[in-house]
Amino acid sequence: MAMSPDDSPDPETLDVFFRPRSIAVVGAGRDPDSMSGRLVRNLLATFPGPVYPINPRAGIIASVPAYASIDDLPEPADLAFVAVPAAVALEAVTACLRAGVRGIVMITAGFSEVGREGKTRQGELAALIRSSGARLIGPNCVGIAGTDPRAPMNGTFADFPMIPGNAGLGAQSGAFGVVIPERLRRAGVGLSAMVAIGNKADVGENDLLAWWRDDLRTELVLLYLESFQEPRNFLRIAREVASRKPVVVLKAGRTEAGSRAAGGHTAALASPDALADGLLRQAGTIRVDDLDELIDIAALLASQPIPEGHRVAVLTNAGGPAVLCADALEAGGLLLPTFSPSLQGRLRTLVRPESQVANPVDLIGSTDPVLFAGCLRLLLESGEADTVIASFVPLRPGDSLPIVRAIDEVAAATPDHPPLLAVLPLIDSPLPDRVEGCRIPLLSDPGRAVRALARVVRYGEWCRSGGPGAVPEDLGLDRSALRRIIDAARVGGDDSGTWLVPRDTQSILSTCRMPVPRWEVVASAEAAVEAADRINGPVALKVDAPTVVHKRAAGGIALGLLGADAVRHAFARVTAAAADARGAFVQEMVDEGIEVLVGVARDPQFGHAIGLGLGGSAVEALNLLAFRLHPLTDRDAEDLVRSGPLAVMLDRTAGRSDAIKTLQSILMRLSALVTVIPEIAEVDLNPIRIHPDGSCVVVDARIRVAASGSL
Repeated sequence: MAMSPDDSPDPETLDVFFRPRSIAVVGAGRDPDSMSGRLVRNLLATFPGPVYPINPRAGIIASVPAYASIDDLPEPADLAFVAVPAAVALEAVTACLRAGVRGIVMITAGFSEVGREGKTRQGELAALIRSSGARLIGPNCVGIAGTDPRAPMNGTFADFPMIPGNAGLGAQSGAFGVVIPERLRRAGVGLSAMVAIGNKADVGENDLLAWWRDDLRTELVLLYLESFQEPRNFLRIAREVASRKPVVVLKAGRTEAGSRAAGGHTAALASPDALADGLLRQAGTIRVDDLDELIDIAALLASQPIPEGHRVAVLTNAGGPAVLCADALEAGGLLLPTFSPSLQGRLRTLVRPESQVANPVDLIGSTDPVLFAGCLRLLLESGEADTVIASFVPLRPGDSLPIVRAIDEVAAATPDHPPLLAVLPLIDSPLPDRVEGCRIPLLSDPGRAVRALARVVRYGEWCRSGGPGAVPEDLGLDRSALRRIIDAARVGGDDSGTWLVPRDTQSILSTCRMPVPRWEVVASAEAAVEAADRINGPVALKVDAPTVVHKRAAGGIALGLLGADAVRHAFARVTAAAADARGAFVQEMVDEGIEVLVGVARDPQFGHAIGLGLGGSAVEALNLLAFRLHPLTDRDAEDLVRSGPLAVMLDRTAGRSDAIKTLQSILMRLSALVTVIPEIAEVDLNPIRIHPDGSCVVVDARIRVAASGSL
């Protein structure tokens, strides 16, 4: 069900999926090996209430009475699973709605995933549900499952044991709706519910987030997504949820090609994945790169508190894993602090003389669980670590189990201990099943463990910093002046969907109080000479032509000009670079510095997005642009500036603090400009030069305005 950005999903309408009193299966199969046959048997084996198979040609299914029609049931069913052929699916849904069913899970495939006819059928299905007030999960989904003691169920056609727990899982893939619960079970992570959302004709990830936001049994949300139901609503709802409980997202489709027409650098780099990545970061979610990382982070978050800081203590009996941990900690922005003399002294009383106690604590080959437990207890109680990693390499088969039990017992006996995770690179293959009640995550790779920890630490920072931040109410922009510039530009001949002339672009930047050099637009060589005299210093000339987007590549730019002859010759040269040249843009020369790109792109699905990254002529080759959706909060702007390669370069600038403040101001003002002029389709401020003293100057800029419904 498509929603406008102001719509809010009503989580109470999903109650029927998680706590139904009775269930019907429309299209229940007699064959126990068929999908619908397995679905019926799984429901009968797990759901405590009545399950009604519907099949007009069977009197008994799985040893219970079957009914010819949903109208024949002895009572109205709350929830119906529909597993009939696609050709009669709408008829089956209509019958369910007529019988008073409030929730439908459509297993049936053959909708938007199969082409034009299927998309039409899905549109009709969505319209039918929307007009009824009922809710629908699917179509083309594996089903749902839940562990609520009031209504436990396996409403899927897969046979997998789902242990109760505090994680809610939403999967846009039937296969992952089966694989992920099994992987989580092996990692000791229990689920509150699993929902395979399929084609999302109605219920999607936004609805699930709204439900799990208020569900007391769910303390962690896991999502596998291939698309977004409605990105701007996702941003709003996910922010609300992430401020209360972690949201971990595996978003597939990184290589999807963009569909927009891109005239500038920003739009060219605003790929669907770049925008999705910005959305997920902006929402405070934890984005993971693969299934292994999803499982690792889930195992950590399901059993451990959020770390309070970056300090990590490592306890190990082998140097190799400790070195891998140290490398990964540095790469992930975490710290391996040297312990205080007091803590080192207490550790020294327990260990052998050759052991290392500064951090990592290396027990050098020991497999003694008593020694391991004693050192671990000191680290957990020390107050000198925000997270403790216990890494163990067994020397003989069977060594791991006593160590895991010792770690678990110490954790249980240490109240309010910092997060603790165990890394066992040579973990015995049957070990997880033999320590099913273990209260700590057991991971097998040091690097993966630290990468998972680093993402969780960053999430903790986001929470402690106040979450998403706020959109400033007043940045002093003259809204009426900006509106006049845009309206006059159109009257002056610029059709909707074209780049503004340099004069209008510079007027907009000046009105937005952007830091720009002195400039004039001229139509002749003599006018260029006069403008250069007024600027009174070295100038740059840039061609003013509607067809030229990248002036340097077209040969339409001349730099460092002094004197009338140099300006005249340069005017002739740059205007010759384009057949439609209207003149030239004369600009005060700007000193060299770090070159940055700030821009805007408007996407059909995501709307306006603000980008920031390294700039200059090689920006697309570098492909180092990060995005956040408009409107930016103060936290969004700060996060854009302080993350990525740009932050590393700013660290080398003497005026780093001033540069950060100015860039944040530019980002916020650009976002405010888009609010005032929503017709803006593209903006490139490239390059913005950052000087050693921290001052910033917008050297070149382009703005494209399009009709509100076009790109």
